[in-house]
Amino acid sequence: MSSARPYAKALFTKAKQDNRIAAVLLWLEPMALVVENKTVAKLLSDPHAGPDKIIDVCMQVLGEKLAEGDKNFLRLLAENKRVALVPAILVLYQQLQLAELNKVAIDVTSSVPLTAAQTVLLQKALEQKHRGPVDLSYQVDSSLLGGMVLRSKDQVIDGSVKSQLHQLSQSINEYS
Repeated sequence: MSSARPYAKALFTKAKQDNRIAAVLLWLEPMALVVENKTVAKLLSDPHAGPDKIIDVCMQVLGEKLAEGDKNFLRLLAENKRVALVPAILVLYQQLQLAELNKVAIDVTSSVPLTAAQTVLLQKALEQKHRGPVDLSYQVDSSLLGGMVLRSKDQVIDGSVKSQLHQLSQSINEYS
């Protein structure tokens, strides 16, 4: 499965970039079934079967479902003798798709730019809290005086010094 990972990531990244995540599954799923067929598996393991022969078999099965980029991907697999990895690529691709669908977008505003170590710690803590991947975007707002504010679609966590001073001021005014 580990040798399939870079192929799955590259395929998913390109599909996401082209807004074709679901379209890729329309050919990847049947292709995985074809690769598991005994006759095709025998062809794939034949050292004399060149990439062109393998691509021809793929095209016969998939026909018009393939965009040019998909054909290029299959050609790359055929040239590297990796077509047999398609079922594993499918599993990893589906995992990436699921992670993408469950990703939480969080906007982080801090009083100063975060260091690389702080960014990594924050990313890990938020992924653990949300039990899945998070997509962080960063902004700097020096008016916060210190701390940070985290915003997701339905939640705001304000840990800024500015907010804390405002709350303290409100409390003092209530008792005056």
